[in-house]
Amino acid sequence: MTPPSHTSYTYETPRGLCRSTRSGTNSNLHHLYDPAKDSWEARRPLPTARSGHGAVLYRGKIFVMGGEGTDRVYGQNEAYDPQTDRWEAYAPMLTPRHGLGAAAIGAYIHVTGGGPVMGGGVQSAVHEAFTLG
Repeated sequence: MTPPSHTSYTYETPRGLCRSTRSGTNSNLHHLYDPAKDSWEARRPLPTARSGHGAVLYRGKIFVMGGEGTDRVYGQNEAYDPQTDRWEAYAPMLTPRHGLGAAAIGAYIHVTGGGPVMGGGVQSAVHEAFTLG
């Protein structure tokens, strides 16, 4: 088995592993690994091609937030439902940034640090939390 390109995030789902990939550029590639078949399957692409984003598994969906593109830093917060192979948009982060940390703790997704401008020269200490209520 050869996974596609470099991994940005990987999560186990009832059907297998979901993986977003990139190959040295911003990408919207998204694959599912089926261990029973030992094969990769393309899934619905990320709505926003990017790199340096955070991701967490929260309430059965994979939330992907932030990142950077070819011309800006993103605040997007999008969720993938592995059961339906669909993406949904949620409230964007208040402070767009890339290279951030993300963790689901209790009823919240915590997003910390990251760079508010493209490249890696500027980092922040911003900590924001998101919840579906």
